[in-house]
Amino acid sequence: MRMEISQEQRQIISPVLIQTLELVMLPTTELKEKLEEEAKINPVIKLERKKPDLKWKTSRSRNSQFDSQAFLENISVYDFSLYRYMMEQVRELDLTEKEIHIAQLILSSIQENGLLQKRDSKGRFRPYTVEELIENTDITPEEFEKVRKIIQKLDPIGVASYDMREYLEIQAKEKFGEDSIEYKILHNHKDLLEKKLFSKLAKELGVSFEKVQGAIKNISRLNLVPAAHFSSDNPHYVIPDAFVNVDEKGIHLVLNDDYIPEVRLNKHYIDLYNNEEFKGKKFGLKKDERSFLRENIERAKMLIENLRSRKEIIFKVILKIVEKQKDFFLKGIQYQVPLKLKDIADELNVHESTVSRVVRDKYIQTNKGLIPLKSFFSSNVGNQETSSRSVKEMLKSFIEAEDKDDPLSDDRIVQIFKKKGIDISRRTVAKYRAELNIPPAFMRRNPI
Repeated sequence: MRMEISQEQRQIISPVLIQTLELVMLPTTELKEKLEEEAKINPVIKLERKKPDLKWKTSRSRNSQFDSQAFLENISVYDFSLYRYMMEQVRELDLTEKEIHIAQLILSSIQENGLLQKRDSKGRFRPYTVEELIENTDITPEEFEKVRKIIQKLDPIGVASYDMREYLEIQAKEKFGEDSIEYKILHNHKDLLEKKLFSKLAKELGVSFEKVQGAIKNISRLNLVPAAHFSSDNPHYVIPDAFVNVDEKGIHLVLNDDYIPEVRLNKHYIDLYNNEEFKGKKFGLKKDERSFLRENIERAKMLIENLRSRKEIIFKVILKIVEKQKDFFLKGIQYQVPLKLKDIADELNVHESTVSRVVRDKYIQTNKGLIPLKSFFSSNVGNQETSSRSVKEMLKSFIEAEDKDDPLSDDRIVQIFKKKGIDISRRTVAKYRAELNIPPAFMRRNPI
């Protein structure tokens, strides 16, 4: 039966339905906060930390041997903002209180891309100077640089670099070694690289032209943005609402309720309310006190039931999404199916708005990483309804297959998409390319 109500039913079940839909919409972190708030105003509610509940788990195969605990232990549970993620690492180091303070100063000054930069009067980014950052503090330039170098070695590598040049140099040193041609080019010969004087580079380095070509090709594959995989939002936790693993044997789904406290009824108040001998006694409950307890007991029971309903509908929606996208998990991102909310709603016989509430701000942790549920649903790209993930995968495949002597410009990629019936703007292509950490055409070109 769909989650729809008639006019006659509305007054009777509206409070229950409203709370259920409200709870469904909340992601794990916000639900925890909601329950803590309820416990503050309702003395009947008792919150208890619970053990992992593995009964809300499914396996679509009879003979599948899925070790859910091992799966949980071998994947990342949290996707931190860059600031929080870096500070977690900083606090694990053997640093003084002052050095931790310097780290906080540095990490609160970086841009969303992870570089230590600021906008100038014309709105362009430029590197901070040490003097700007330590002004009006007791921090010396030497102390500042010492901590900055420590941060640059953390994960992701290169955060707090002053500019892309420094970031590329750090990557080259880490990936290829200090004696590599790649590192030497970036460390000692950036001017020749930028001017594309490759023959002169070979001469300066005392190596063949072919080796310089290979090194430049490797440099072109380095990341351009230290914080490419982190949220640009203010620091916050993103906790997955479920763990999903898909293999040839089936789909394995476990709801992540460990973070959410168990809601129970406070036995003291239940006994107090139910104990008839207190009625009418001098030190017993007054009428308004009994009324207060009764209302809060009913409210607590309704909350417990609605939490169960929330768990059930979220489980069903996630499972149905994963079933529809099974080829994505097994074969790759290009096999992702463009889904509509209505597709899931019709199959589960619930209202489309209910599915919308479920997928809003919810994440699943998979063997392919942390994925927002809404990313499995199609966005309209031009005339063809196409998943943005699929578009990105197509873009990646175009560039992988391009002629490196004549790499595809963003405009040419737009035309390729048009031939496939996908109307996409050059700006969107550039945006997706940047999100995939793919450099522009001129940086992908083979050196002559």
